Amino acid sequence: MADIDALIKKYFVQPEDVVLPSQPMPLTSAGNKITPLIDGTTYFNDLKAQLDLLGRGTPEENKKQFIYLTGWWLHLVGGKVDPAPGGSGVTVPAVELDKPFSLDGPAAAALMTDLLKAKARAGVDVRVLGWASFAIMANNFNQARAVQGGLISVRSTNIGTLAAIKDLRTEPTLADKVWVNILTHSAGAAHTKLVIVGSDSGAIGYTGGMDFAGDRHGLAPHPTRQWHDVQARVEGPAVQALHDYFRDMWNEIRVRKIRPFSLGTANLPSHTLSTPELAARSLPTTAPGKHRVQSLRTLPQFHYTTFNQFPENDRISWAPDGLFEIRCAWLKAIKAAERFIYVEDQAFWSIELMSALRDTIQRKPALTVVLVAGVADPTDPKYPPYGLAALSQGLLKGMTSGQRTQVRMFSRDVVVHTKSTIVDDQWAIIGSANFTRRSLYTDIEHSVAFLDDEDLLVRQYRVKLWADAFRLGSADEGKIADIEKALNVWNPGWGVPGSGVLLPPSITTVEFPTPTTLADEEQEKYDRYYDVDSTKPWGGCRS
Repeated sequence: MADIDALIKKYFVQPEDVVLPSQPMPLTSAGNKITPLIDGTTYFNDLKAQLDLLGRGTPEENKKQFIYLTGWWLHLVGGKVDPAPGGSGVTVPAVELDKPFSLDGPAAAALMTDLLKAKARAGVDVRVLGWASFAIMANNFNQARAVQGGLISVRSTNIGTLAAIKDLRTEPTLADKVWVNILTHSAGAAHTKLVIVGSDSGAIGYTGGMDFAGDRHGLAPHPTRQWHDVQARVEGPAVQALHDYFRDMWNEIRVRKIRPFSLGTANLPSHTLSTPELAARSLPTTAPGKHRVQSLRTLPQFHYTTFNQFPENDRISWAPDGLFEIRCAWLKAIKAAERFIYVEDQAFWSIELMSALRDTIQRKPALTVVLVAGVADPTDPKYPPYGLAALSQGLLKGMTSGQRTQVRMFSRDVVVHTKSTIVDDQWAIIGSANFTRRSLYTDIEHSVAFLDDEDLLVRQYRVKLWADAFRLGSADEGKIADIEKALNVWNPGWGVPGSGVLLPPSITTVEFPTPTTLADEEQEKYDRYYDVDSTKPWGGCRS
């Protein structure tokens, strides 16, 4: 068994790794239990079981319970939504929302909106933060180039969230507790998918890549795609950090100027000033497991230029220089890798992270790297050049032909929406942050990195994740427990044969591109819309 103190020093962010104030030492705790939940049905069933426990006691007991939820996309209602008209000749079409969201499945009758309303009526403290861009959804919407650049898809997503917020507010007990998260950089998003449920006597947190949207269950409700994702269930002292992150955002919004939003002919203010602040709460420090956790955040610096055409936003009072903890943790773990790095993500856009992979490969000839993506998320803008640029300008730049054999990239025949990395069967990260520049600097994100005192958890997670990719049943998972045999499945030139497992036809190799640079217009879209960096001056779009 590995020395946990040595693993902590090797993989976890240490005081000598941080650059204050934007990269403080992440909150680190012992005695936790992390449970990776693979695919939506697993996560939603687990969450529903926890929600069902709440609101069943006396009024006095219920008011000590809480459900705190923040999401990038809350697709909780269905129907056709006619948004407010755009400006400057921009045509903003009506949005046809899919079926309302249910934790039970895409076509189930028990809606999440009804569940949240019922818990609130029972006295549970239900609070919801859903993101909608105050820049894109502004009443004076006139960012024509932004729409042409692909942000019309973001606007459609925001409309779904605003429709959910409007519906939840019809419940009187939720009227002042369902808000728009307006803390973002105007080129960024509140991308966290964070849920904390429980009471003063104990709580469970969830963080990862899954939104409450109809196609996230993984049951292929659409005939042409199936969804794949991971959420982490967090138990133990680390839940305090998740709770406090939600509380900090809530209380920051509470004292902000109300932002006006519109949905059709209805006005929809971002929040209410009359709601009391969310009070501090000390959760129990009981240790349900032996997992070490670092709770990691990204918050932007809110840099703009003098002639910015988008509305600007104020810095967050408790992080005026931003927070880049996820970046620090990712780079630390990549640098520390010895045998393998596995990255499963929907968007490999970050030249910085790709360069870190390259540098580690060049220093360590025994290291192998597996990158796994999937078919395009239908809500994403069209972005083929940006992944190619990150590969050719970051990962492959300056590599020898021999070093190229240390890395392989694959695509699955599902929407891979995961945001997770595994290193050496010892360190892993699960959260909302993508392998992109905007997740390191500009969007509001949350992830958890973890180690295990008993050195079992990360390997078990890797086996489950790869068994899902290789389409193995639970009885065959043991065939890939040995990392050398498992790596040989990805590439016969790696590790050692003997697992008896072959790559299924659903996984195909992605051929690496020849070196490329972006055309001027593509570079502008990359820098200003798709993979922005708020630590650099940002000027919106040219008229």
